[in-house]
Order: sequence, then C-alpha cells, then structure tokens
Amino acid sequence: MDSNNSLKKSLLLIPDISGFTKFINETEIVHGVHIISELLEIIIKENTMGLKLAEIEGDAVLFYKYTEKPTLKELYEQCKDMFLAFHQHIKLYERDRICDCGSCSGTPDLTLKFIMEML
Repeated sequence: MDSNNSLKKSLLLIPDISGFTKFINETEIVHGVHIISELLEIIIKENTMGLKLAEIEGDAVLFYKYTEKPTLKELYEQCKDMFLAFHQHIKLYERDRICDCGSCSGTPDLTLKFIMEML
C-alpha cells in the first residue's frame, strides 16, 4: 500500500462540560451563554499538546491531531491542565460573583469530562 493511501494515526480528544444541559435549561440565557463561552475559551487555551481545533459543539470541543500514540502521561497532563484551568475559573466566579442569577450561582455545579480515542 503506498503512503498516500495509508490511514494516518489520529488522536481525538473531546473535553465536554458536564451539567451543561441543566445549566442552560434552568438558568438565565444572557449570563449562561457568556459563562459557557469563557469556559470553552479556557479549554481551548490550555491545549498544550498542539491539537487542532475541529469544532465547538454546544458544551464540547473536538480536538484532533495526526500523531503517533501519545503516552498515558502526556494524555493525563493535557486533561489535567484543562481540568484545573476550568475549575480555577469556576472558583473565580464563586469568589467574585456580584450577581445572584441562576447562571452565576449555578456555575460551580459544572465540571469537565474527557472522551478520547486513538484511531
């Protein structure tokens, strides 16, 4: 098989905000959209593995990279960086909140999960 027809090894990584559906359905849209946008930007900013951004879909970010299989430590560190930055930002909302709307007070209920696949 020639190299042009061979399949490239790929990593898919999807950080997904848990609690998003309840957050959006039960809170004020104006602040909710702003908060989710900021949290998604933080996830994207913490991309330390040089992953390519394919799509943002609601509460999830689809990253990919054509690469050899990364080590478990590399994957763990990437997810840890995103998770910690995400929750540090939520702690700032909790500490500095000046609004008592459902979005602002419900932000601490959000968390982050990861889905990954090597193809």
